[in-house]
Amino acid sequence: MEEQKEDQLDYESEKVEILRLAQSKKNINSLNMDLERDMQRIDEANQDLLVKIHEKEDEIQRLENEITQTRDLAEDEEWEKENSATMERERALQEVEEETARLLTRKSQKATKCEQDNVKGTPEESKVKLQQLEASCADQEKELAKVIEDYAFVAQLCEDQALCIKKYQETLKKIQEELETRFLEREV
Repeated sequence: MEEQKEDQLDYESEKVEILRLAQSKKNINSLNMDLERDMQRIDEANQDLLVKIHEKEDEIQRLENEITQTRDLAEDEEWEKENSATMERERALQEVEEETARLLTRKSQKATKCEQDNVKGTPEESKVKLQQLEASCADQEKELAKVIEDYAFVAQLCEDQALCIKKYQETLKKIQEELETRFLEREV
């Protein structure tokens, strides 16, 4: 009789453990789905950012071409500063793009590994893997926040650069107008 009670208790505890493991597996699957959705949103956001970056790069290139055409009217030192700043911002954009690609690759690899690992292993291994997955998700969220912050910083740099270029163009235009006025005065 007492042995039957022990067997019943063992059965109940195993049943609870199985239910807990099933819930853990559901949680892991849910986390994986959330991770995939997050990765998709990141991909979409990256595509939007890449379009904006390319637009900014095109605008910077166009402005650089205009500046180059009127460069002889301005001091060489000023032009070198502007050109150096543009190169620095383009390098920063490239680094952010590479970092984003690296993070997305890592997330994809981790999601695939988690899905493969969910199918096999003991309950204890599943519990450890769940804890590791949760820690990994937290780390990835931190990395994603850093990448988003870096993108915002680079976007601000691009806006600042565009403003500097605009001011530089205005200065060049004023110089050119002054030179034309002086030239006309000399002719008269």
